[in-house]
Amino acid sequence: MSSVAPSPDFDFLDLSYRPDLQTLAVRWLRAVTFEELQQGFRAALALGVARQATRWLVDVRRRTELDAASSGWVAQHLLPEAAAALAPATLHVAYLLSPMRAHELRRDAGLRDATAAAQAPAQPYRLSTFIDEGPAVQWLLRQD
Repeated sequence: MSSVAPSPDFDFLDLSYRPDLQTLAVRWLRAVTFEELQQGFRAALALGVARQATRWLVDVRRRTELDAASSGWVAQHLLPEAAAALAPATLHVAYLLSPMRAHELRRDAGLRDATAAAQAPAQPYRLSTFIDEGPAVQWLLRQD
């Protein structure tokens, strides 16, 4: 994957824009602190807006910890900000999870609530979760 715009050099995040798919890839490389999460997603927002990328593939398979507070911040603050910056186009976000994380989302009430809030029709963006990258990319490519 090639990065079209300069992106910060993080040891916890790989950001790239795929012009062939018109998709921003946000790949978390390890567990992160809340500050790193915010820093990384702010960098993703800047690159996404610079490229007018309305399709985001967010890969959290390597993050060993997901929590409701971080997920809530992304769903209630970062993604609405990104959606507003990209309007009138609609932001579509495919979250790529490990099977273990998908199970955690179903099991943990806080994460389940955060996911439901992120996928609510009232949100200014559309979000779906996947455990396989192929279906995630296909879903993104069907969105306009």
